[in-house]
Amino acid sequence: MKVTVFKRPKTKKGWFSFGAIIVVLLLGNWPVIPLFNKDILIFGFPLIMLWSIILIFVTTFVMVIINRNGGVD
Repeated sequence: MKVTVFKRPKTKKGWFSFGAIIVVLLLGNWPVIPLFNKDILIFGFPLIMLWSIILIFVTTFVMVIINRNGGVD
């Protein structure tokens, strides 16, 4: 049996799911985080904390969409 580490998507839905996951990962990494690391309070939260909360909701929404579309094939 051939064991592979990474299984590439084969369908359009699979590539969309893969791309959505990559976008969400990039939103929580280096080039984006410094944009929100400011001394600004919104609703009593620092901007970086508010961005973290928004990112949790975005991640959940993307996972729900992927689950409804059939996931990565």
